[in-house]
Amino acid sequence: MIEFLSYPFFQRALLAGLVAAILCGALSFFVVLRRLAFVGSGISHAAFGGVALAALAGIPTGLGGLIAALLVAGATARASGEGGVSEDTAVGVFTVAAMAGGVVALGFLTTNVDLFGLMFGNILTVAPTDLALLALAAVLVLGLLAAFFRPLLFAAIDEEGAKAAGVPVFRMRLLLLSLLAVTVVAALKVVGVLLVSALLVLPGAAARKIWDLWPAFLAGSIAFAVLSVVGGLLLSVAIDIAPGAAIILLGTALFLLAPVFRRTN
Repeated sequence: MIEFLSYPFFQRALLAGLVAAILCGALSFFVVLRRLAFVGSGISHAAFGGVALAALAGIPTGLGGLIAALLVAGATARASGEGGVSEDTAVGVFTVAAMAGGVVALGFLTTNVDLFGLMFGNILTVAPTDLALLALAAVLVLGLLAAFFRPLLFAAIDEEGAKAAGVPVFRMRLLLLSLLAVTVVAALKVVGVLLVSALLVLPGAAARKIWDLWPAFLAGSIAFAVLSVVGGLLLSVAIDIAPGAAIILLGTALFLLAPVFRRTN
């Protein structure tokens, strides 16, 4: 296993995994706090549909995925804010529409689209350009999270109280969903739809079982994400299984073991 650490492709995979883990771990805190687990998954699948539509239109697939994800994020924020429906319900409506459009587009495509790669990803094939784009997205998303952390947290904990205190709740909802969209698209080529969906839910869900106060909850969410990704990569090498599957299975195991960690603290 040690010899793999000397290979450039594995070093890039580890670095990309660390960046994705820190990014998704920080957002997972808000996803779990605001009960947006289905929303994160929905935006991921909407991006998948946007990729297919972009391939049919002859524009960069990453751009198509970003546009679709941002449109679904914006529509979800508006519908849940003004339409009297929950975010989960709103994103469910718009996601299936984006996915249906993607399926129609696939029927007309004459070029191959790596659907398996988009769904499951392959972190071991991360190129330097993929890593650079992921790092740029991480700087943008984490910077905005830091700049608007207090109003985002207030709106997530007590939306009605935040409104009464003058916090622009709709803008905070739109910002959070937009940051989820950017993260999904940035990580899509690196880790795939399924893994990015898992990383947006599992770390925060595991941390929530152990810590109640938000500083420990946030730090624990990031720590669980990093442990899942790094441990999953090393596990995949040790027992020769797909890295994405190893990361998700380890993250699930940490979630199941979280109550044990709480009892020992």
